[in-house]
Amino acid sequence: MPIPVDKKEKKEKILNAAVHVFSKKGLKDTKISDISEEAGIGKGTVYEYFKSKDEVFTATFDFFIKKFEEIISLRLFRIHDPLEKIQAYFSAWTEILEGDYLEYLGIILDFWAHGIRQKDNTWIIDLNKLYSENIIILDSLLSECVSKGVIKPVNTKVIASIMLGALDGLLIQWIMNRDLFNMREATELLVETMINGLKNEK
Repeated sequence: MPIPVDKKEKKEKILNAAVHVFSKKGLKDTKISDISEEAGIGKGTVYEYFKSKDEVFTATFDFFIKKFEEIISLRLFRIHDPLEKIQAYFSAWTEILEGDYLEYLGIILDFWAHGIRQKDNTWIIDLNKLYSENIIILDSLLSECVSKGVIKPVNTKVIASIMLGALDGLLIQWIMNRDLFNMREATELLVETMINGLKNEK
């Protein structure tokens, strides 16, 4: 009898291979055959799961976001202090860019570029949804801080956008030159500086 194929495992194998190839070659120069070779499977097998290279790229983005959401959930679980939750949220970003996820650095700028440039719905990297969801998370945490009197009454949605924008700025600089600063230290300093500026003096 033939051995049953674990489709979820096979798909993840393709996506992990795609991360490596996209990181090394970029979206434009990557071919489906490069991905299949990296995954150690036939080219036709990739097409059983994905219709095109663009679809693989989009799925890679979704895979990346899913990993981030898992890390966020683990970090926020059982934390009751809202300020600690905010710190945990930002530290999750540095965690996903270290260790097993380091290769995503090579394609994050591709994610952003193609998410901004695409003009149709043939394949979707929904950056607006990504930012909106993360602003909702931060807005909720900041609102909790305000309600508990931990920080001043502020427009929490705007502050959430500022925080996310500052993180983006750090991330882009670090991707361009990783010797510029330690990303973990810079992120911790960013959060500390912003929170100290918002703390309720009373």
